[in-house]
Amino acid sequence: MYFCYVDDSGADRGRTLTGLLVPEEGWSDLLHHWLEGRRKLEQTWGVLKNTELHAVDLVKGRGRPCATEEQNNSFGRQARIAAHDLMIRHLARCESVRVLTVAGGTAQIATVYRSFVDHLEAWAFEHDTRVMIMFDGQSGPDEAETMGQEAAQEAWKQAIRGAKPYRDTHRSLPLASRRVLEDPIMQDSRYSQFIQAADLVGYAAFHHLMFARPDVWPKLTPMGHMSKAYRRLARHWLTGHGTDGIVWVDSDTGG
Repeated sequence: MYFCYVDDSGADRGRTLTGLLVPEEGWSDLLHHWLEGRRKLEQTWGVLKNTELHAVDLVKGRGRPCATEEQNNSFGRQARIAAHDLMIRHLARCESVRVLTVAGGTAQIATVYRSFVDHLEAWAFEHDTRVMIMFDGQSGPDEAETMGQEAAQEAWKQAIRGAKPYRDTHRSLPLASRRVLEDPIMQDSRYSQFIQAADLVGYAAFHHLMFARPDVWPKLTPMGHMSKAYRRLARHWLTGHGTDGIVWVDSDTGG
């Protein structure tokens, strides 16, 4: 069985979903390489191990992720790009990890998600395996124990409603043959290292795709550094699905 950690990227009317697929027996190896990268981030630039890595913030210079003000002041654009690249290189050291990105000319993530699940189904059938999806999203209130009962109940309701389009996609799969199991498991990226990893890869994949589809994002300028980082994962791209590990979905047909 495989675990698939999924996050979205893109902008305007072009959205992408990137998944990191890791077999159950390779899960600890992937975590080992990722945490090695986190330790190097802390040793080199002072980026604390438990600080959330969010690609847009990291690369564009937002936030103060380092332990001291001196380190934050030194953590400029080139250092941040190097930090992103370092984490991608550490992910690439895990032999068993696989990468799939599905993108489409739509503003609706749920539309792209349906195609993403279809491709996972086809891949899992071909490899006689099964997949469980962990998706970036709110699973419930963070501080339920400090909230009033009414507020906590409303927060839970909102989290459940927010997951409905993705849950519906899973539940529409044919029961007798489905390979993507269970409902999507929503995980807040602040508390999931691998959702953060999917975010870093997804951001790089998005920039790589922008070079191929400039018509979709005419107002955006892709970053060559991000495309280069994405290409470090070339041997991990899911074969037989799209070009460079990226599937472009026709928004009219959904396939």
